[in-house]
Amino acid sequence: MKRLFFALVALTSALAASAQASDDFGVWGEFSIEKALTMRWDLGLETHFRTQDNSTCLDRWGVGVNAAYRVHKYLKLAAGIELLNAYTPKKYKTWKNAGWDVDADDGIATRRTGYNETNAYFTPKFRFKFDIISSVKIAKWVRIGIRERYRFARVGSVNALRVKYRKTDTYTATDLNDWQWELTDEGEWTADHSENKEEEAYSNHQLRSRLKVSLDRKRLPWHPYISGELFNNLSESMELYRIRTHVGCEYDINKHHAVSLAYVLTFNKEDDGEGFGERFHATSISYSIKY
Repeated sequence: MKRLFFALVALTSALAASAQASDDFGVWGEFSIEKALTMRWDLGLETHFRTQDNSTCLDRWGVGVNAAYRVHKYLKLAAGIELLNAYTPKKYKTWKNAGWDVDADDGIATRRTGYNETNAYFTPKFRFKFDIISSVKIAKWVRIGIRERYRFARVGSVNALRVKYRKTDTYTATDLNDWQWELTDEGEWTADHSENKEEEAYSNHQLRSRLKVSLDRKRLPWHPYISGELFNNLSESMELYRIRTHVGCEYDINKHHAVSLAYVLTFNKEDDGEGFGERFHATSISYSIKY
């Protein structure tokens, strides 16, 4: 069974290596602890972090509490809240009013260009989730599970410093008949203006539907699995905006402790709303304790 674990590591590395240059990559880590209060009630605590920008900076970190109630052997209800701190890296935006000022009589032209730089900032988030979970075992070794999750999120407002940089380049005409110009004086970037830009608070509602197939043989500590999940924005008429897949393996260290390793590939809808060309790769590692 150790071969299975190393095979998964090799598969994860190979899939990550095949990522396109425009794709992003991150590392996800999670730790959770769960306590059975009764035969039907469970109470849990979890914390997690994620990185982005090819794992060079933090994406978010958070903590949460949750409770689950087993209605039936094949049905469980769960609910929880999370407090997150999401990181937005420094952003750059090209100045739209860039242009030329030409004096054909003197053969002189100036070109003014610029960009706006918004500093990195953290945004507080509050989330509530409600899950309906069902699973069934077939052929004594395969478990099929489905999960429907409703999630409400409230994103807090934040002030971010934005600085406007501008520069002016001077050109001299070398041939006015053919309208040819030569750069004779390159300007320097200067901070033209700075201001605090407010990112307003907002809320959204989401429905996430997941299907998971795993190996679940008795007395076997290794549980390879594959899953697919659809993200629908309830605030935008059930718009499908994200698709996420997992290929991983869970390992039961003992009766109470387990570890999981997975490769995650996420397809996000592009800004123009056409297709799911924006891809995010992640290596997910989690550790859980159950009593």
